[in-house]
Amino acid sequence: MAAVFVLAATPHAQDTVPLFRASVDVVTIDAFAHQNRKPIGDLTSGDFVVRDNGVEQVVGSLGTTDSAHVIIGLDLSGSVDGRTLEQLRAAVRALVGELTPQDRVSLFTFSDRVRLLMRASPPGGNLDATLARFEASGATPLHDAIVFGSALSFADQGPSVFLLFTDGQDTTSWTSAARTLDVLRRTNVVVFPVGAGLPTAVTSAPFSETFTRQTWMAPTAGDGLRLLQSAADVTGGEFLRINKGAHLSETFRGILSQYRQRYLLTYSPSGPPAPGWHRLDVRLRARAGSVVAREGYMARNP
Repeated sequence: MAAVFVLAATPHAQDTVPLFRASVDVVTIDAFAHQNRKPIGDLTSGDFVVRDNGVEQVVGSLGTTDSAHVIIGLDLSGSVDGRTLEQLRAAVRALVGELTPQDRVSLFTFSDRVRLLMRASPPGGNLDATLARFEASGATPLHDAIVFGSALSFADQGPSVFLLFTDGQDTTSWTSAARTLDVLRRTNVVVFPVGAGLPTAVTSAPFSETFTRQTWMAPTAGDGLRLLQSAADVTGGEFLRINKGAHLSETFRGILSQYRQRYLLTYSPSGPPAPGWHRLDVRLRARAGSVVAREGYMARNP
């Protein structure tokens, strides 16, 4: 197994946000190698350079994301209109229809509260009955939803991809933006936020108080965009902005298609184990192109 993560606590209040700790014997990095956003295939472990806290590592094996735990989190706050609600139902059907028997799917919605509808389940079953329970109302606990979705990654041993849809910014979370990003740094889930009809410009700075203080602060529209972009950057995913009314089925399927073409790089960290934050740098050794991967991982004493 990659890193060993332990979930402790529940996301019901800011001072009890889940804490994730890792004792690392083997590290697995979920990486997307591309050239101008086109995936690069047929790579070997020798094609990658991996540095852990600046020290180059020996990549022991190279895997794929042919099977995965797909986590879907949907904003069903009052701002979601009837047309968008129907598109979300269609998009979930389309995405689940692309899954294989080896995949697992979790599905939850968030508005006045977080509702878990499927947990690491095989694709199939009575999906229409589940989708019929969708109902838009209430506020947007976006930060809490990100934490909840990341916690769901522990429900299955496979690599996890988290597709998060929202059409607004946080209004009611217990969790601060800073705490949300800290939790993501302690998980191995890859986050793909999908923002519908959001402002086009990120107006807050990365060092804004919203992202550096653990206490909850009411975010601006720019803060909301910064959080979604940061969630993607921290975990090695991608933030997709779409127009409200865009074809969500194509967007959801496109995320899964890209995820299927990622690599799993595994190595045993060289040198004595070092607790705390490990910064990762993943590049191609002698091939043209770029690599998108998570920024790092958190390790603790064995």
